[in-house]
Amino acid sequence: MKRPTAWLSVFGSALMAGTLHLQAHVHVQVGYSAGVWDLFVLDFESGRFAPDEYPFLISFGARRSGPLEPSLAAVLGTSDGAWILPESEAPGLLNLGVGTSEISAGQFAGDRIGLELHRLEGPGQMALYTTSAFGSLMTHWISQDGLDPANDAFVLPAVNGHAHVNWVFTQPGAYRLGLAASATASSTGQITRSPVVDFTFWVEGPKPPQLRLTGPQPDGSVELHITAPAGFTVEIQAAPDVNRWTSLGTLIGTGEPQSFIPSVDSVEHRFFRAVLR
Repeated sequence: MKRPTAWLSVFGSALMAGTLHLQAHVHVQVGYSAGVWDLFVLDFESGRFAPDEYPFLISFGARRSGPLEPSLAAVLGTSDGAWILPESEAPGLLNLGVGTSEISAGQFAGDRIGLELHRLEGPGQMALYTTSAFGSLMTHWISQDGLDPANDAFVLPAVNGHAHVNWVFTQPGAYRLGLAASATASSTGQITRSPVVDFTFWVEGPKPPQLRLTGPQPDGSVELHITAPAGFTVEIQAAPDVNRWTSLGTLIGTGEPQSFIPSVDSVEHRFFRAVLR
C-alpha cells in the first residue's frame, strides 16, 4: 500500500488534505415482485438508487487499531487492525443495514431469504458478522477462506426484513462485492436466485501527516510539528535535495501535534518529510 506522506522545506510546506463524505441510514435492499428479484440501495433520506449510482463510503473513523480480538482476527486472517462499520449506530459513520421490500408473506419457505456474497474484488479481505447477546461472533460472509455462496449467506426475514450487521474490511481502497439474493419458493420447493449485482465500497485510508516547520533559528536549527493519525508510526526524514532522504527517527501518532527537533548535524538539510509506516 502506498504510504501517505507530508513534506516541506525551510522555504514552505506542501500538505495533502482529504475530503470526508458521510452518509446516514442506508440499506442494501432486496425486493421480489412478480417473479423478479430487485437489488438496490435505499437511502432513508434521499430514496432509491441503483447500486452503480451509490458507492458506500467508509470513513477512516471506522478504523479499529490492532491487535484485534482473536475471534475477529481468525475470521480476517490478520490482527493488524481493520475498518468496521458496526451494527449499532455510531456517530460519524455510515449506518449500513440490509432490508427487504415488496415481498409478501408465504412466497418463500419460512418467510426467509438469503443475501449471498458471490465475488469480491479489492485490496484486502472482508467479512460480514453479527454479535450475539453474549458478545460472541456470528459470521455470515468470510472472504479469506474462499467464497462459497452456500456458506457466505446472510439470512433475514423476507417480509419487511430489517437487520443491521458489522461490515469489516482489512485494507483501504475500492472494493466491489458481487451480491445475489436467494430463497426457496413455497409453491415448488425450488430455489430461486437473483442475478449477481455489484455494490461498491470505498474504504478511506489514513490522512497524510500534517507537517509544520518553525525556524530556521540563527544557528540554523529548526523544529518540526507533526500531526499524524493515532497509533500510526511516522518516520521523519530529511534531505539536502528531494532525491537523497535520510531517516531522522520515528514517533507514534496521537492525532495531536507533536514536536520533533532534528539533531544539530542535520540542520544542513533543506527538505523534511513525514511518512506513515
